[in-house]
Amino acid sequence: GRGEGSGHGRGRGRGGEDGYEVFGDEGLLTLHVVLGVTILVLAALRLLWRVTTPLPPWAPTLRPYERVLATWTERALHLLTFAIPATGLWLVLAGDEGAVGPHVATHIAFVVALTLHVGLVLKHQLLDRDRLLSRML
Repeated sequence: GRGEGSGHGRGRGRGGEDGYEVFGDEGLLTLHVVLGVTILVLAALRLLWRVTTPLPPWAPTLRPYERVLATWTERALHLLTFAIPATGLWLVLAGDEGAVGPHVATHIAFVVALTLHVGLVLKHQLLDRDRLLSRML
């Protein structure tokens, strides 16, 4: 189990001597890896779409600080949709448990950026009622 023995044989960031303690069984680990690779492919397609499709002009109701927040949270979300699966692949393929920290940190950063981005949209949708969400979709 975790913390037993010399730490040899733990590999692939899964914990435990048998390597599957964190995920319970190999099937769950495989699903986790497949989902990560799928997210990586979808992130690449999303980025391609983003750079080839012109953006609409800024909504006139957005304040300057909101434009900055929207820009930087969008950039962070794009970066993190690559960084999360990349650190996961690093963890699984290299068997480097040093990747656990970056993998977890990228998840936390993603949740923070997503919360800020969605929060700004909800503020405009529910409080300002300026139909910002319909412009985004």
